[in-house]
Amino acid sequence: MPWLLGTAEHWQNGGAYIFRPSTPDEQLHVLPPKVSSNSVTVYESDLVTEVHAEFGEEGEPTWIKQITRIISGKDYVEVEYVVGPVPIADGVGKEVVSRFTTSIESEGRFYTDSNGREFMQRVRGDHQLYGSVDNQYYTLEPLAGNFYPVNTAIYVEDPVASFSIVTDRSQGGSSMFDGSIELMIQRRGLHDDARGVAEPLNETDAGITPCPPHGDATRIGDGVVIKGIHRLIVGGGMSGASLARVNMDETFSQPHVFAGSVAKDAEILFRQSSLSLTDALPDNIMLVTFASLEQDDTYLVRLGHQYGVGESHQYSLPVEVDLGVLFPSRKVVSITETTLSGNQRRDEWEQRQFQWWNDDDFKEDSRKLEQGNSVVSLEPMEIRTFEVKCV
Repeated sequence: MPWLLGTAEHWQNGGAYIFRPSTPDEQLHVLPPKVSSNSVTVYESDLVTEVHAEFGEEGEPTWIKQITRIISGKDYVEVEYVVGPVPIADGVGKEVVSRFTTSIESEGRFYTDSNGREFMQRVRGDHQLYGSVDNQYYTLEPLAGNFYPVNTAIYVEDPVASFSIVTDRSQGGSSMFDGSIELMIQRRGLHDDARGVAEPLNETDAGITPCPPHGDATRIGDGVVIKGIHRLIVGGGMSGASLARVNMDETFSQPHVFAGSVAKDAEILFRQSSLSLTDALPDNIMLVTFASLEQDDTYLVRLGHQYGVGESHQYSLPVEVDLGVLFPSRKVVSITETTLSGNQRRDEWEQRQFQWWNDDDFKEDSRKLEQGNSVVSLEPMEIRTFEVKCV
């Protein structure tokens, strides 16, 4: 579990908006696992095997813990990390990175998702990213210039093997060496980056004193402790996107469990959800939105195709969905497609939109909904929104 120094030598500090290590090509400072008898523990059962490890120098306080988890029936290895408080007694900020290394010959290429939808190819040291072969950005910032947003997944692949990592939150990611993936999981700095917030990226667990002129904006308490997970998936050659797609949604949007206390003899009223599926949706379709509208017995339904073109021989194909399966105990009487945001009918919007006189590629959507037909189709990566009225 390595980290980078977080204070740049030049005038531009790293901070909330700027990632800039102390030197442009700074190497990671590897924090080794502790080797004392109680620092590594293995737990085994029929359901799960866990390895609990602590990282840090012997004799120093532990501020990074990691649980590596293998769950029966799952195709991934789960790594749960706990980081913090990041030490700053040495007067140096730090950016904590998890790096995973494989033998995959990725030839400088790696892929990150764009808001959970399309995957974008990234090329390490891509001098033409901003449209100029003379661009010097990656020469001046070879480390920071190769980090990209990772919303839900990142992967590397070659013709023999693929390696994907799925995240439970947005992070910065890169592949600084062929076959490797690294994700930035925590940052704590001591200098402002002069981009508007007027304070260092130094979050603490007890808050901050009032800002001037009412105070001096001093941080109170210890640095925050954060916890997250990465799920690691390995598969055959050129299958990185498909490996990630299987686990992206359930990892990023996990169910929230709430608990409360109440007297044992209290009467608790439960309201049953309007959504009660009896048949599963296709494996490549996600129910993005299911909401009751103000109109009686009308619902807003938004479906998303979760695979891109060419990502899977099985799932990267158009698929038909019967909206009736969302209402097993009711009858669908009408379905109206709307724009993506659901604020107007799609057919009316298509009639109003401006048509460029030279737009030879424009094709009006021919998939019109017929009365009495509740089956709709989705193309790869497509999201469609409907108003569904039931009785």
